[in-house]
Amino acid sequence: MAAIFHFTHGRNLPAVLSAGELQCHGSAATVVDVADSSIKSRRTTIAVGCGPGGVVGGYVPFYFAPRSPMLFRLHREHAEGHGDGQRALVYLVATTERLVEAGLQCMFSDGNAAHGVTRFSADLAEMTDRVDWELMDAVIWANTPEDGDRVRRRQAEFLVHGAVPLALIEGLGVIDETVRSRVQALLDQADSSLPVTIRPDWYF
Repeated sequence: MAAIFHFTHGRNLPAVLSAGELQCHGSAATVVDVADSSIKSRRTTIAVGCGPGGVVGGYVPFYFAPRSPMLFRLHREHAEGHGDGQRALVYLVATTERLVEAGLQCMFSDGNAAHGVTRFSADLAEMTDRVDWELMDAVIWANTPEDGDRVRRRQAEFLVHGAVPLALIEGLGVIDETVRSRVQALLDQADSSLPVTIRPDWYF
């Protein structure tokens, strides 16, 4: 069983809670889109070629670890005066085992889904060898002269077709108490019992 991580801007939470599910990009009512627009557009054209098929944008994406390269990009852009940065982001955490047991159509990529050399598979037993688990546990995942593929592999994804019911989400993670209080208020308004944990170690 592996924990998997999806993050979204806190301002998107009311829509997620109202829908009762975490939806793929093509279906989600997004208030604040944290994804790069060009990458998001490309994900609507990349065919997965296995499982239920379709394109990457038709799947709910989860990373196999927090502190992803995408999160770092958002953190860096905020430091340069752009965007809301990482503090506004909320993690929704699930486990691969529970999603599979629920009968959801799941697959994975061995790296950044938008990269040309990345491969997809619906055979989840292959995750053991094809996902770089050592790199997922690494604090530093930057490319090196010896290995120029680290950043791509660190962005491997667990992909769920269509949507993930919130009943299958284990909990939420936030950066500090201020954000936790804000998120808890939204959960209370939605009569949701999802737990919220403060996890600064999931951020930069």
